[in-house]
Amino acid sequence: MKFRFAGFCLALAIFPTQASERWTFDSRISITDPPVDAVYHHLEGSGRKHIAVSGESVAVVWEDNRSRDPQIYAAIKSLTRKTFPTALLVSSGSEAYEPAIDAINANRFVLAFEQDASVFARIMTAKGLAEPVRLSRAAAGHVSIASFDDRVFASWRERDNAGWFIKIAALRVTNANRIVVESLQSVEADGLETPVLFPAVAVNSAGICIAWEDRRAGHTRLLVSHARAAGNSFTEPQFLNEFFSNRNQYDRGSGVTRVSLASFAQDEILAAWMDKRRGGKGYGIFAALGADAGESFGPNEKVHGEEGDTQPHYNPATAGNQSGDFVIAWDDFRRGDSDIWISAHNPDLEWSLDYAPPVASGNGEQSHPSIALDEQGNLHLVWIERAQPDGPSRLWYSLGRALQQP
Repeated sequence: MKFRFAGFCLALAIFPTQASERWTFDSRISITDPPVDAVYHHLEGSGRKHIAVSGESVAVVWEDNRSRDPQIYAAIKSLTRKTFPTALLVSSGSEAYEPAIDAINANRFVLAFEQDASVFARIMTAKGLAEPVRLSRAAAGHVSIASFDDRVFASWRERDNAGWFIKIAALRVTNANRIVVESLQSVEADGLETPVLFPAVAVNSAGICIAWEDRRAGHTRLLVSHARAAGNSFTEPQFLNEFFSNRNQYDRGSGVTRVSLASFAQDEILAAWMDKRRGGKGYGIFAALGADAGESFGPNEKVHGEEGDTQPHYNPATAGNQSGDFVIAWDDFRRGDSDIWISAHNPDLEWSLDYAPPVASGNGEQSHPSIALDEQGNLHLVWIERAQPDGPSRLWYSLGRALQQP
C-alpha cells in the first residue's frame, strides 16, 4: 500500500518522538480586539481551513457578529510583523457564514464563503480585496477551498429541484486577481433526497479528493471521492469511516462529523474527523491516510492518546506540506478548561503523545483550532479564546517554530 510506505518513511525521516519536541511556540498575537459583550467569533468552515501562508505573509479568515448580523472578516500580516492590522470586511450581504482560505503565489490568498445562501470567492492581498465572484447556481453553503501550484478548487453543497449535490469548481486566478471559473461539476450525477454536509477538498499532483457527511444510509457516514484532474469524473463514493457498533444488530454505526482534509508530501492525503465509536465517552478524534490524492485510504487510526480516552474531543483540523509533514489539532476539556491539543506521527508509526501548546492552553476556554504548515515545517495556529464557555470571544495566533533536528 503506497501511502503506508511513503507516509511512514516520511514520519521516520522528519518527526521526532513527540509533538512537544517538534515545535516551540512564540508568544501569541491578538487578531481581534479584546472581547466585547455579545460578540462571538466562529471558525466553523468546512474542513476548518481558516489560516494560510503565502510567501512572507500569513492570513486568517473568520465569521463574527460585531455588526449584529454575521459577516466574514479577514486579516493579513507579514511573518515578521508583531501585530495584525485592522480586519477587512469580506462579505457584503445580509448574512455570511463559514469561510475558508488557501494560499496561492506572491503573497496572495483565495477566500471562499457563504453569503445569503450563495457561495462566493475572492482574492486577498496586503493591498486589499479583489471583486467577489459567485460560484454557486442554486441555494448553497458549506464551502471548502484548496490550491496546488496555483490551481484552485472549491467544493460546496448545493440544493436545487433535483436534490442535494456536492459541487466542485476549478478556478483560475489572473495576474489582476480576477477569479475565472474554468469548470463546474457535481461529484455525483444524481441529486440526493437526504442532505450532504460539510464537504472538504484537498488537491495535489495526483488529483482531487473530496470527503463529506452523507445521510443516504439513514445514518451519518463519511464518504470520499477522487478525480485525477479537473473536469474528470469522480470515482464512486467510498466509506471513509469504518463501520463500528457495540450495541446490537439494528445499530447503524457510530456517529461521525466534521471531516478535515490536508494534502502532504507529493500525493498523500490526511483525513481527520470526530467519531463516537468509543461508546458513551463522546467523540474521539480519528484519522486515515490516503494514497494517490485519496484514491485509496488505509485503516482508521485513533489520534488522541490514552490520557484523553475518557473525555470527548472536538473540532479537529489538519495541515500538511509538500515536505511531508502532517499534523492534527483539536480541543478537549481533560484539564477542566478547554485546551488546544496537537499530535503527529512519531518514529513508532503511531500518533505521538498529545501536546497542548502553552500559548493555547491554561486558564479560560481555548477552542476551535485551525492550522497551516509552511514548507519549513513551522506550524501556524489560530484559535478562539473565551474567559467562560458562554462568554464573548477573541481570536489569537501563534507561530510554532520547527525545532532543528540533529
